[in-house]
Amino acid sequence: MKTHIFKLTILTSLILSVGVQAAPPSAELKVKGKMGVPSCTVVAPEGGIYDLGKISAMNIKSGTATTVLPTVTKTWTINCDATTYLSYTSIDNRLASVSDTSTTRNHGLGNINGAGKIGFYTATLSNSRVDGNSTSMYYRTSTGTATAGTSLYLVDSYYYGFSNASAVATSGKSFSADITITPTLAGTTTMNGPVTEDANIDGSVTMNFSFGI
Repeated sequence: MKTHIFKLTILTSLILSVGVQAAPPSAELKVKGKMGVPSCTVVAPEGGIYDLGKISAMNIKSGTATTVLPTVTKTWTINCDATTYLSYTSIDNRLASVSDTSTTRNHGLGNINGAGKIGFYTATLSNSRVDGNSTSMYYRTSTGTATAGTSLYLVDSYYYGFSNASAVATSGKSFSADITITPTLAGTTTMNGPVTEDANIDGSVTMNFSFGI
């Protein structure tokens, strides 16, 4: 990324007349710095993978009954080389496989038995910190106003960021937040039949981070 360097030089001089003219002393004061887009690194724990391990098919209920699995929490960290504002959006790459579409909070876990749906999961944001200090977070739609909170659901295509309690964005160099997923397995009817062989749970969300001065 191209970086522009701006230099500002301030010159100052002082002339003293003490009987005989002497060479005027002078000094130079320089103010230097760099301006550009900050560079940030996202530290996704374990590569961003939430491994649920091997789940027995015995956990799957018949019909449309669901099974809630244990939650998994991981801390995500973003480190920047300059003070900046950080925001992000998420895109559910398995949105079409969500088994319960009654709320936009749910994310898909992939398909099974052809068009059957494995289930869904929610992702909750909490414990946000900026430069080591606890903060709130905000969310908004593409056209709505920002709303702040300390625990927010991750919703597909919403905008999120770090803020104070009034939803005013907070800047910093180090950002972190916990993302907790709560997976739920669908029933055999929703899965388009029983599980007769190994199948992969395949939830996938792309997190897009934006930053700037």
